[in-house]
Amino acid sequence: MSALLPAFMPSVSELTLSGLLPHLVRDESGWTATWRALTLHSVFQPVLSVTHQRVVGYEGLLRAFDPVGLPVSPDVLFSGTRSAADARELDRIARCLHVANFMEQGISTGWLFLNTRPQVFETGWPQRAFIDELSSHFGLPQERIVIEVLEQPADDESAVASMLAASQPRDFLIAIDDFGTGFSNFDRVWRFRPDIVKLDRSLVARAGRREGDDSMIGHLVSMLHQSGTLVLAEGVETDEELMILMEADVDFVQGFWLGQPKSSVKAACAKVPAVIESMWSKFAEYERKHAGHQRLGFEGFAEAVLSAAETYKATGDLRQAAQKVWHLREARRVFITNGLGEQTLPSVTAASVPPPPLRLAPLYTDTRSNWSRRAYFKHALAAPGRVAMMGPHYSLADGQDCYTAALAFEHGGPHVLCVDFVPTATTAVARPSGPGPSGRGSKR
Repeated sequence: MSALLPAFMPSVSELTLSGLLPHLVRDESGWTATWRALTLHSVFQPVLSVTHQRVVGYEGLLRAFDPVGLPVSPDVLFSGTRSAADARELDRIARCLHVANFMEQGISTGWLFLNTRPQVFETGWPQRAFIDELSSHFGLPQERIVIEVLEQPADDESAVASMLAASQPRDFLIAIDDFGTGFSNFDRVWRFRPDIVKLDRSLVARAGRREGDDSMIGHLVSMLHQSGTLVLAEGVETDEELMILMEADVDFVQGFWLGQPKSSVKAACAKVPAVIESMWSKFAEYERKHAGHQRLGFEGFAEAVLSAAETYKATGDLRQAAQKVWHLREARRVFITNGLGEQTLPSVTAASVPPPPLRLAPLYTDTRSNWSRRAYFKHALAAPGRVAMMGPHYSLADGQDCYTAALAFEHGGPHVLCVDFVPTATTAVARPSGPGPSGRGSKR
């Protein structure tokens, strides 16, 4: 590969748009680019919004060929660059090529995802100015551009974050690629503050094979949402992977399930209408088979919680109040707090729940617990007399997802009665390494 890439240091003028445009060549198939002895082509892969059931973007991907027509992988292509300036030049040529081919096809809506290496943000090179030039020359509005930072190490992550921050305010979006591998992790989310995070194919495949806890991908997506970013799963190849991702509330999907990348955007999207047509009916069937919590009869739980609260108000006895919920086999424990979220009485646990393991004894002390930060507590206190059912959320007491129903009422001051429920479809599938149930206050 090194023989194809002679040592060459581009000048600043050659890194501007006007200096790069001469690399582009128009033929019958569209725009190509020449770089050193290589020929570069664009292909595009659609990005689907699950909720909106339509394509909302396209990723521009580079295809390179040597002088005899043999393919050169992007990894080999970029690893063969002799200097940071070489890498910046190739990076910019690729973006020019993708925008030229994309705009020529008359795609009037949707984002264009453009890959870039994080190293290009480490220096003072005017990334914002180059994006301004691209947008103006080709007529692509900046709000339709997504700059996708590839999963590669940067010598100075802080410098990359500073350069991204310096581009504010901006219309274009920032995405982090291949989250879950190598350098694309929560530290980058924290530093870069991206608009979109792309889950790596390895996470998607692992979820599709149901390796470990099925709920883990859902918790990961939830954490990313709470950090203020949209979530895109790349490399989706099967219905099973899509169903798991839909259940996890992923925003966007991309991969062979939608279609192979092609130079023609229209051809790349040819399969999309058919797969969208069947997507939600397949998901409804999937939930009937796998999502046991969807079968919870909320009205029955609400009535039981209301009855338990009335009994507690009449007797002041939590154990007697708990008898009103034990006819529901999903009910695990009952506990009560004051208006500040403080629990001073031990939880009352269903007779079928075994005692907690001794190795977790520090979690189940008789000291006061405070649940005021929990969503179910806040929702109950905001609407006294109405049952708030929240979940699923991870329960340390059961080592699996559970729901908590909470009801705020007056009894010599504000109180909140809470009942933990575990769907019967998953009750017997607690993770073997997870903690056991507790009769005391625990993390819910």
